[in-house]
Amino acid sequence: MITRFLAAAGRRRRVILVVALVVSAGYLVAHVWVPTLGQRTFPVTAAVPAVFLMLAIVALAGARPKAFRVDPRVPAFSASAQPTLLFLALAFFPTAIGIAGNVIRDWSSEPFLAEHLLELGYPAVLSMWIVLAWRDTNVRLRPDGVWQRGITGWLVIPWDAVPIVPTLPPSPTARTVRLAFGRPELVHRRGLHVYRNCLRTDDIDPRFLCAAIRYYLAHPQHRTAIGTQAEHDRVLPLLLNSLHWSPPDQGKPDQGTPGQGTLNQGKMSV
Repeated sequence: MITRFLAAAGRRRRVILVVALVVSAGYLVAHVWVPTLGQRTFPVTAAVPAVFLMLAIVALAGARPKAFRVDPRVPAFSASAQPTLLFLALAFFPTAIGIAGNVIRDWSSEPFLAEHLLELGYPAVLSMWIVLAWRDTNVRLRPDGVWQRGITGWLVIPWDAVPIVPTLPPSPTARTVRLAFGRPELVHRRGLHVYRNCLRTDDIDPRFLCAAIRYYLAHPQHRTAIGTQAEHDRVLPLLLNSLHWSPPDQGKPDQGTPGQGTLNQGKMSV
């Protein structure tokens, strides 16, 4: 139940942000005409941040998806946006809007003071949270390579650059996966990409992402189908099976497991 709720909130985060902005604008207008509105709504505005902070903690601690979101328009397999940043932005809304309402209310009765500028810093911070929650800062697997979008730039890794994921599976709680490249001169960065050679895994299971990159690096004939639902349905069981791979006992050859992919020297064959 909670997993479905978090997934739905992540998918519809922009709609939720727009509704929050409309409600906030209405609150500010009403605050001008009803100066005591802030006092009347204090219990609600005090409880809302606590609720959304709890939801943000639940979203941050929850298991990340072991599947992609199919985006045929790009085309790409993308990590599904998680609602952690959305909940943090919503938690900041009541405080920031309440302070902005007080500044607007006092504007006509008091001279504008330097402390008002400090108070307006809260709405400025809220604007930053809105931008963070609005943008798609996720990993994309595309027919031409791996793309990592950041707040201020892109990391573009063509398949010809030979992206190499860690041989040992990363921790399920890892927030980034560091890559090495067979041909680093082919890697491009657009804008200011602060993660350098790392892919963010806030929105996807890092072991699943590594398995997907490893698979398409080893099977270039399937890259052109990336971004289609049929390809996602075909490759998903293979990737999930690969997550259960374990190294063979010492002194015994790796025979593989019937019906599963076999990892050999960092590559998966099926």
